[in-house]
Amino acid sequence: MILSDAGIRRALAEGDISIDPAPEPGQLQTSAVDIFLGDSFRVWDLARLATPGLIPVLDLAEQRFAATANSFSINAELERDGSYILKPYREVPQVLLCQTRERIHLKLHSRLAARVEGRSSLARLGLMVHLAAPTIHAGFNGNITLEVIDHGPFHLKLVPNLTRICQFIFERLESAPEQDITTQFQGQNQDQVHADPDMSNRSNSAASRPLTLATAK
Repeated sequence: MILSDAGIRRALAEGDISIDPAPEPGQLQTSAVDIFLGDSFRVWDLARLATPGLIPVLDLAEQRFAATANSFSINAELERDGSYILKPYREVPQVLLCQTRERIHLKLHSRLAARVEGRSSLARLGLMVHLAAPTIHAGFNGNITLEVIDHGPFHLKLVPNLTRICQFIFERLESAPEQDITTQFQGQNQDQVHADPDMSNRSNSAASRPLTLATAK
């Protein structure tokens, strides 16, 4: 069952959902909450990955995302006002990793999960905000990382705290979960768009172990 605006307000009032900062009335739709863009932006270091004659091969059975991102992602180059200009994918084949301004906590006892979805007005421009990973599991607590791609014809200016980048849709579970949430992204904040806290002090050589470089033939 998807929560309506009234159901979302009730869940917020009763503490089943926590959204920080709290949504303004204008952010609520009939069955969703509009969410703003945060101020963390990371991109993959395409120059490092494009060494002539080498093909980077990432073993998905071994890699840990935080280690991979610590080794191969960099801070995105921002405009002077702190915004980011997202270029069409056909010009720059890049996935932008950014986060929501709002932090969400789905209390485990509330039997609520959520989905992050794009907004139709932005989708019509070609903006994709997630890649096959919309689910926010019951018990999750943290900011939401978005995987953003521009498939349209325009260069898109993304402005932290002003751009309504996505929406949260809340769903009621049939029963309470029997286990705690287990995800490497639990508790992530806007300083951890690319990494787990426990990975921050590891060396690049250790972090990049799952990635090998094969000679191009």
